[in-house]
Amino acid sequence: MRDHPENDLHSPADRFSRVRPEPRSFDELADAPDPLEVDRRNKRSTRQAITWALGTVGVTFLLAFVLGLVARLQGGPLCSDGDATWLCTPTWRTTWAVVTSLPPIAGLIGCAVIMVRKLNRYERWIPWMGVFWIPLVPFTMAWLILTIGMLATM
Repeated sequence: MRDHPENDLHSPADRFSRVRPEPRSFDELADAPDPLEVDRRNKRSTRQAITWALGTVGVTFLLAFVLGLVARLQGGPLCSDGDATWLCTPTWRTTWAVVTSLPPIAGLIGCAVIMVRKLNRYERWIPWMGVFWIPLVPFTMAWLILTIGMLATM
């Protein structure tokens, strides 16, 4: 591979990726993945990581809105305060807090699992690490502070 620069498709984003072991025989060389396909998988991994982060946040907000809307439409004793109250019963407050905490937790754990799998398959895993620490951990922490705070004040 060192003799053929056309097969060297590594970008600076791949400098932290695990290096595949050098083939020791012709059969291992023949079984090695195509460098162009490896490059495509690496680029796809970056897009997947960004989509995962946006999807986790989006699903959380969408689920929170839908559950809040359903709770508001059902009404209850706590909704006599006016239009500002959406979760009208203590049961809905508990349900909303618990159910809307699941997507950020699942997204965070899922991101960690995918990151390790990408690392072990010699694919680009750094975007997954970035998505884990930059948007997902702070978002999950902030969301859990909100929902656990709601549960604690009931």
